[in-house]
Amino acid sequence: MLIGSSSTMAVPDGVSTEPGDAQPSLYVAKCVLRSSAVLQAVYGHIRSPSTLDLVFGKETTLELAVVSDDGVVQSLCEQPVFGSIKDLKILPWNEEFRGVQPELYGKDLLVLLSDSEQLSFLTFNVELHRFLAVSHTSLGPPGKDEATGSGRLLAVEPRGRAIAVAAFEDTISVFLTSSCAGNNIVEDKRLVFPRPLAEAGEQLQTGRWGTIWSVAFVQSAQEDNQIKDTTAIVLAVLVHMHGRQENDIQVLSCDTRERIIHHLATFCPTSAIPGVVPGHLALSIIEFPVVPGYLLLARLGDLLLLDLRCPSIPRASTVLSAQQASVDEDGEGQDTLAAASLLLLFSRYRDSSEKGSISAWSWQPDGGDQPKLVLCMDSGEIAIAQVFMEGSDVHVQIHERLYRCSPCHSLLWLNGGFIAALIEMGDGEILEVLDGGLTFRSYILNNAPILDFALVDYHGEKQDQMFACCGVGREGAIRVIRNGISVEKLHSTPPLYQGVTGTWTLRMFQRDKHHSFFVMSFVEETRVLSVGLNFVDISDAVGFDSSSSTLTCGLIEDGWIAQVCSSEVLLCAPTIAAHPAGLANHAPQRTSWKPREACISLGAVAKGSIILALSRPGVLLILGTRLTSTGDFELIEIQQCQLEAEVSCISIPLEEGSIPVPVPPSMVGLMDDPRKSAELCGVVVGEICVVGTHKPSVELLSIRPGENFRPLAVGLVALVNSIGTAMGGCVPETVRLALFDRLYIICGLRNGMLLRFEWPSSRATQDSAEELVVPLSTSAVSAHKFSSKTVDVDKSLHSKAIFQEGEQSFGIAEERGPVLLNLVAVRRIGVSPVTLIPLQGSLRADIIALSDRPWLLQTARQSQRIAYTSISFQASTHAAPVNYPDCPNGILFVADCSLHLVEMEHSKRLNVQRLPLGRTPRRVLYHAPTAMLVVLRSEHGVSDICCVDPLSGTISSCYQLVEGETAKCMQLWHTNGEELVLVGTSLTDGKPMMPNGEPESSKGRLLMFRIESKAASGRSKRVPLTGIMPLVGMGESSSAGTCQPMIIGDSTPDEVAVDEHMMGGCEGWELSLISSVSMMGMVLAVCPYLDQYVLVGAGNNLICYGQTHDSYQRLRRFAAAKTRFVITNVAVHLNRIAVGDCRDGILFYSYREDTHTLEQLHCDPVKRLVADCVLTELNTAVVTDRNGNFCILSSANGVDDCVSPERNLSMSCWYHMGEPIVRIKKGFFSYRAPVEETLKTCSVGSSSVDATDASLVGCTLLGSVVILIQLPRDDYDLLEAVQVRLASHRLTAPLLGNNHAQYRRQGCPAGDVRQVLDGDMLGQFLELTNAQQRLVLLAEPGTSPEDPREARLHGAFRKPLPLDQVLRLFERVHNYLT
Repeated sequence: MLIGSSSTMAVPDGVSTEPGDAQPSLYVAKCVLRSSAVLQAVYGHIRSPSTLDLVFGKETTLELAVVSDDGVVQSLCEQPVFGSIKDLKILPWNEEFRGVQPELYGKDLLVLLSDSEQLSFLTFNVELHRFLAVSHTSLGPPGKDEATGSGRLLAVEPRGRAIAVAAFEDTISVFLTSSCAGNNIVEDKRLVFPRPLAEAGEQLQTGRWGTIWSVAFVQSAQEDNQIKDTTAIVLAVLVHMHGRQENDIQVLSCDTRERIIHHLATFCPTSAIPGVVPGHLALSIIEFPVVPGYLLLARLGDLLLLDLRCPSIPRASTVLSAQQASVDEDGEGQDTLAAASLLLLFSRYRDSSEKGSISAWSWQPDGGDQPKLVLCMDSGEIAIAQVFMEGSDVHVQIHERLYRCSPCHSLLWLNGGFIAALIEMGDGEILEVLDGGLTFRSYILNNAPILDFALVDYHGEKQDQMFACCGVGREGAIRVIRNGISVEKLHSTPPLYQGVTGTWTLRMFQRDKHHSFFVMSFVEETRVLSVGLNFVDISDAVGFDSSSSTLTCGLIEDGWIAQVCSSEVLLCAPTIAAHPAGLANHAPQRTSWKPREACISLGAVAKGSIILALSRPGVLLILGTRLTSTGDFELIEIQQCQLEAEVSCISIPLEEGSIPVPVPPSMVGLMDDPRKSAELCGVVVGEICVVGTHKPSVELLSIRPGENFRPLAVGLVALVNSIGTAMGGCVPETVRLALFDRLYIICGLRNGMLLRFEWPSSRATQDSAEELVVPLSTSAVSAHKFSSKTVDVDKSLHSKAIFQEGEQSFGIAEERGPVLLNLVAVRRIGVSPVTLIPLQGSLRADIIALSDRPWLLQTARQSQRIAYTSISFQASTHAAPVNYPDCPNGILFVADCSLHLVEMEHSKRLNVQRLPLGRTPRRVLYHAPTAMLVVLRSEHGVSDICCVDPLSGTISSCYQLVEGETAKCMQLWHTNGEELVLVGTSLTDGKPMMPNGEPESSKGRLLMFRIESKAASGRSKRVPLTGIMPLVGMGESSSAGTCQPMIIGDSTPDEVAVDEHMMGGCEGWELSLISSVSMMGMVLAVCPYLDQYVLVGAGNNLICYGQTHDSYQRLRRFAAAKTRFVITNVAVHLNRIAVGDCRDGILFYSYREDTHTLEQLHCDPVKRLVADCVLTELNTAVVTDRNGNFCILSSANGVDDCVSPERNLSMSCWYHMGEPIVRIKKGFFSYRAPVEETLKTCSVGSSSVDATDASLVGCTLLGSVVILIQLPRDDYDLLEAVQVRLASHRLTAPLLGNNHAQYRRQGCPAGDVRQVLDGDMLGQFLELTNAQQRLVLLAEPGTSPEDPREARLHGAFRKPLPLDQVLRLFERVHNYLT
């Protein structure tokens, strides 16, 4: 984030700044964890004709993914669509029916149905790394009945000739693709059935079909001889007719020449076909690509093969049901149906009296003449069948090996023999077909549904973790969700390493695959440890000076390691005691070099050379190696140069190592050989270095002999804060050269900022870049003052530096000076100095950025930008990659004076740890005194409350409720120095309310539990609030001079901590019931109140209980109030009470202790089905409803006025999430702004809001996690203006064609209600390039003047917005949200 309070930002003209306007709460909402519930999945050539990609449709999000060779799903792109996806299909590439569009040639398109009432065609742009809309086609005239006008189901003709859209009822629309349609993909005229005026002889017996269940195209028959120029496309529709118990199949013929749909036949597959077992309900139609003219019909209990080669006279081939057993499985002499035979196989595992159904299926891609079909039954059993033809008969070969999992709602057979099995409320699975069977390979993580969560800074790691109740049934689990990339902690040492100044890992030889040495530098000494299972101190055997601090070190020649200290440079050859290939001597061989005048301040080591910066400002020199007559190496000075500015950091780009960096899955098939991309004329790796100076600037210098550090490229660091003054702390701390599709320099500053410089694409664009990006001056060219010694340069070789990019190139003659780099990205990642550590010896390697917390810069994931992803680990001062046989991808972090060996889990799509429970978790609480999770499980009328270890997921104890009692809610109550657990239950089966919202006649209980330790003697003891806490470190602290070897053992520090606070593992925790209160009505809500009361929502009664004088374990009823409808939520803030019911919305109450009464103060103006509510202030409530809406209600005057409490709450904010937010809680996110910048930007009377005091976290049924942060008025207005522009820009507009403002205001009552800003829409701004950002801000807002709020915005922000001001605000908000 860039700096500073936003209170000084200018308010654009036309936006009111009256005090009254500043009263409403203004929020921005950002989805930090997107939906993981995969509702649709397709597979095709999405990125390019040579790649096969997965696309997951997740209601409000599209995800592009690939499956690696080892069967792991890796996410490439996740993009919100700002709408609700109803169906998703692939439109295959067909040159005959698609226009000539170079960017789409050979690629499949995504076809989507959504709530926008349009048919959307999407493609994936590799350069922008995002989905883009190709075209939108309207599905019907506005105002048409939703049931018959909107699309619900999609079907695509196998050759891509037509697309069928089925409404909920009655109507089928067919869109024909045509090369003449161009970007529209489909023709303007669509074919509709039934037609408004049916022709004679084609009228249906009834004017209405009924509900459409399934749609599929019938592949053209071979004998028709019309494969290429057929004019008829046959379509089968499964319809549930009104008033009938069976489903009928309607067969339609689409005449592509006459542009009309003919009705061919209607028949019932349960009675109208001879030989078919009657009474089986038809469920869905499955395309049958094996034989043209056939379809599969899935029915309840069997599978039917339909012969539609003569569509007007449909017939069925042999039918085999699950109840029939006398069938030849080999199919000899019979017209055997493959899928029907499978049901015989399933019947071996099922009771033959049960009627199962097929829940998912998929055909093998490119199966040839004998494709295979994978089927999943509703019992979760998966089997594979091979279908083939012998003459006119259909035969099948059954693979006996089955696989069983939870029932799948979708199967997808992928190339490479993988099958994706997607489960609706649990983790999907990737299976591999091996030897005719199915083998598990990996999970497709799915958090949905999230029913409850607890935010905890667990074990003092200085970052929140979310413990979420996820999954249903046997998929139920507690999931530990953390932000950023997941890491696996392999080992941690006690806090023994104080005063660490640097860490490095070194190889003995350039060709070595694994590291050999781990070097730790302290303030006054250096230690070298061997890398392996045991990290042992081998400093003496290596030859380093242990009594000096190391500035840098590295491998300079095979078998020789350089150590750079402030007074000298050592060249060491380790002995055999340090490495098996070392010298067979008792002492290591070493030589040294010392500067003549000044001390060494900085250094960098590369193969064959060392670059040093001396304490005399601006002096750079190069040391090289020379082989002596004895076969040893010695150091010699090659050249020296005097720079104008003092050097702050040095980096030597490494050549491509002998260990190749694998191409990430996101770029497989999209890029050429990376070695070819690295061949840059004039910028030759191994002959350049990158330095940062105190000017401040970053500079690329030539280190060729004789060139005296000639500057090749210069980029100035010129940043200003919000009031236009130069920003402090902009001196580079580290610089790195990186390469992907272009060359760029990454620079970490001492003030916590991360900068990215790029070469201009052409010399012609450099002048404009100077004006648009950063005020570069000609002084950059004269910044270098060379030594007086003249060096002759071979101008034929070195007079020019040429940078090539695609077909564009530009030459920089020596007389024209160095290239002026463009500063294209600035991002604050903390307030501490930024250190960059590449994970491999390559320009394409990922980079770790250390500041307030570690970040991963994935330089090889996306084009034209760097992906910044936080790492789920605590703040670290130093890090180094480590590679040895037992840990090939490890990272050693130094944090809190301890060494931590971790491994990043890149393969995980989500940073989630799963703690399986085997049943559905409904509520979760974190009990801090015992560091345990308290989980309420409930399923099929059986409920219990468990104590779960958050590390291992072990259930310590379980309290089973009585038979017939169901737990409904749970809360913690802090009282009398301990933390009790309150549970509300129901003693009555059935629903808690009648259809009109009034309560059913029922009973319930309020249970009070205490968590006690299990004593060996059988006695229990109470656990006070200041009881056992997790251990932070182990052992006594010691100085660096007494550091011990790090021994990798079997137990981790976490296990030690758990064992100690679990009293040696012989004791756990258990729930003890201490009180029970019976009530009339189901207890659906319970909440502590003022530390000594408990509020209970039982039916439509709000009851206030309190402690008695003789015992806090006994509860006394103090007051009660009755509502009209069932109470579902209760929230409190200070003495204010908010009650949510199932019809009236939110009611405000206050408890008067003097009269022992509950008095209603305010009431919701709108009826709503409340999902959850929370009070942020005394008179402000945040409410979510079951329709996916979020709003803020507050009292108009802020005074308790009981005269007329009816509908006196006002609505100040509204946001349509698109997913039901079932739980919302307060969150506290801390961020430290730089003191210097805060003082510069603060002003008297500032209305700035501290976002950490008004943050909210919500979770949805689809597995999303959303954060809402309150904004000051000025920030809100500026971000709102940017959002309006983004919503209408072609690169960031809603993918499905929705009007963004209307989508986010769905369900909002009429009136001037402020909209919560869309963080997902705003987040796209940071993904754009600098030039694209400027185009967005220069454009006029594309708003509609019909909305008063939008009309005001249109006039207020007609003028362009300043980029630097917008970027500063975006970076600050980004840090709050991440």
